Amino acid sequence: MRIFLYDGSFEGFLTALSLGLEGGYACAISKEDKAEAGLFSEFVNAGTDPEKAAAARDLIERRGSAESWQHVRFAFLSEAPGAETAIFEYVKLLAEKGPIADSMLADDRVKKVHGLAASVGGEAHMFKGFVRFKELADKTLYSKIEPDHNILPLVAPHFRARLGEFNWVIHDGRRGKAALYFNRRLIYAPLTAARALELDGKEDEVQALWKHFFKTAAIKERTNPKLQRQNVPLKYRKNLTEFE
Repeated sequence: MRIFLYDGSFEGFLTALSLGLEGGYACAISKEDKAEAGLFSEFVNAGTDPEKAAAARDLIERRGSAESWQHVRFAFLSEAPGAETAIFEYVKLLAEKGPIADSMLADDRVKKVHGLAASVGGEAHMFKGFVRFKELADKTLYSKIEPDHNILPLVAPHFRARLGEFNWVIHDGRRGKAALYFNRRLIYAPLTAARALELDGKEDEVQALWKHFFKTAAIKERTNPKLQRQNVPLKYRKNLTEFE
């Protein structure tokens, strides 16, 4: 079996996907550092080819729809084991069946990708309300998150639209990367650990006021810890000011 290796980037994955679809033989896609040698495996470095990546997207949208493309993108961002294989099989089904493929909800190829995409989309939506910024001494806003999925590319544009007048950083501590927005330019870069942060002089006061508001706004008689854990899972709370 021929196994196309990609560098971990989405464009690299789409390049490998395009090569796999062109081949017409048994093949698979694997991230470079996840590939496992087999007796009959042939490894091929897919590289990164913008034209092939664009061709893969064109196929997905032409044979499926814009929603099919979103399913693929979100499923890739899940970083779930086997996601590459699931997407590959899903796209082959799209190529074969056309738009009707997305309505084949009982098909495991569709169910898997739709499920991964829904999980990523749901977490990204939650984090639009879970990001808590702290103001640093230089007036930059800083937030640390640790999501299950690689949702930074989905969350950052939301804050660029709403906080365009400020410089800010959203740091994904789990993956060692960050979205940095400075001088109206958004970039993504590695960030393994933030140095000791020097907060703005009024930040402690602002955080105290927010915690006080959170506590006093609650209606004691209607406290529902089970519902609260459902809406704000425990695993996310260590980066939420009101739970610190």
